[in-house]
Amino acid sequence: MKKILLPTDFSDNAWNAITFALQLFKDEACTFYLLNSFSQPMSTPTAGITSTKIKESIYKAQLEASKEGLAEVLNKIKSEFKNEQHKFVTLSVYDSFPAAIKKVVEDKEIQSIIMGTKGATALKEMTIGSNTSGLIGVAQCPILAIPQNAKFKEIEEIGFSTDFEIDFNEKGLDKLLYIIKKTEAKVSVVNIMEKARPLTEIQERGKAQLQDLFRDTETNFYTLTDIGVSSGVHAFVESRNLDLLCVVAKEQDFLKRFLGMSYSKSISNHSSIPLLVLNIKQF
Repeated sequence: MKKILLPTDFSDNAWNAITFALQLFKDEACTFYLLNSFSQPMSTPTAGITSTKIKESIYKAQLEASKEGLAEVLNKIKSEFKNEQHKFVTLSVYDSFPAAIKKVVEDKEIQSIIMGTKGATALKEMTIGSNTSGLIGVAQCPILAIPQNAKFKEIEEIGFSTDFEIDFNEKGLDKLLYIIKKTEAKVSVVNIMEKARPLTEIQERGKAQLQDLFRDTETNFYTLTDIGVSSGVHAFVESRNLDLLCVVAKEQDFLKRFLGMSYSKSISNHSSIPLLVLNIKQF
């Protein structure tokens, strides 16, 4: 049975990601962990009462609000999605968002995280810093980021952006391979280079590994040259009309460098493409 973590702050974005997950895994036996994390403000007033009592009072109020919010989400799920293969566990965790995610992933042996993003696009939010990008290098499992405008639909084409400088294997690509098999989507692999040059021996090996791993899938390889990685990624997404983009994060700030801090408003500024982030440590 798959174990999937669904963080929620009770926003529309979070609910959109939850509905996306339930539809994506509608035919799979899954345990979904609905997580809400909370922590106290940096400072609290102390007039007329001890700081400890104030903190205890705030904690109890936050915990109650968290549990009530999760109960409402669960009731909404049960009223709109009736699936006997799906089980749900609610978790109210008193901790920072990244720490709560890390703890639950480790304790519950979570296999993937599916969460909403606040920006118009998952790509854009990754570039400016967010709860999602803050998990890179912290959560040791794949993250599927669902932008607020994304509505679940059949996945027909998946983009995979890579420099081939990775020792690819089935374990590391497990989540991507699962989605490919489930959807029968074709894969478009793109290597973006600022200057045209032959692939190195390491890159040739990485490309050959991908060709083998995608051997049962319709796969096309593309090379974009004389363009920055950030602009290249967005241009490729736009031109291919992709349904999902996958990248491998090499370190915590990888996506900020990979996608750049800014990009043209004319390219994918209002895209609704989900972003699958694989962790290099899983390879």
